[in-house]
Amino acid sequence: MNNFKKIILAVLGGIDTTIYIFTPIILVALWVIVTGLSDWKNFLFYGLGLLATLFRGIKIGFPGAIQ
Repeated sequence: MNNFKKIILAVLGGIDTTIYIFTPIILVALWVIVTGLSDWKNFLFYGLGLLATLFRGIKIGFPGAIQ
């Protein structure tokens, strides 16, 4: 495999990882735009999105820690 293919695969892998981590944040941001932060349930949803992002980041950073 030549260097050009390796570079393309590395960039695609980085984009995939970035989207995988930031998907909960994007969904929560869209939810906040639609409904606002007026109710305790929305804050709960926001917290769950942030916890999901943290979990995904740990899962990627320490692959052996979470199976």
